[in-house]
Amino acid sequence: MSTPQDNPGTGQNDGRGWNPPGADGSSQPSPYSQQSPYGYQAAQPSGYAYPTSAGAAGPVEKGPAPKEVMRAYYLILAAGVLYLLSSLISALTTEVPDVAGGSFGLGLTVVFAVLFAAVYVVLAIFIRKGQNWARITATVLAALNVVITLGTLLLLPLASQAAAAGGQTMPETPALSMALSVLVMLVGAAGVVMTYLKPARPYFAPQRLGY
Repeated sequence: MSTPQDNPGTGQNDGRGWNPPGADGSSQPSPYSQQSPYGYQAAQPSGYAYPTSAGAAGPVEKGPAPKEVMRAYYLILAAGVLYLLSSLISALTTEVPDVAGGSFGLGLTVVFAVLFAAVYVVLAIFIRKGQNWARITATVLAALNVVITLGTLLLLPLASQAAAAGGQTMPETPALSMALSVLVMLVGAAGVVMTYLKPARPYFAPQRLGY
């Protein structure tokens, strides 16, 4: 009696089951040769490229700063320089009372003036980068500066009159220092207003993720 091994054209037993012969008499590959016994897909070759997403997610970079933002940058920098200059002139021209700690108070005023000028510079840099928190902070500081400067201009004459009526004298504020303070207020406010103009507003919008 003949066996399947004696007649290769009838099929081939691979140990898992019969493989029917192909049209040309050769046996077809076993369906089990590409799948695991449990129905899972066989491991792919080492060079197999798995599908990935179309692109990695990442923040969309801001374009170049609009001209209004650049004007705000230079105006706020100028306000910081003018503020430092005004504070130094006021500190150097104001009479220091001959009491203990008078010189220390003068030095402390200069230190604070330098620190506040540095705040102007930092805000200007981040406004140029389109950071909305810097714009909000600059807005708050500019509003406070307007209130303080205008309040000083309005209350200083009244305080001088009250001191004269009481037989006392107040130290005079240098006119140059007052003029610089008003200039700081105007330049800083103008820089903040520039950031709220229509061409500049989209530059401060939150960044979206690109795909």
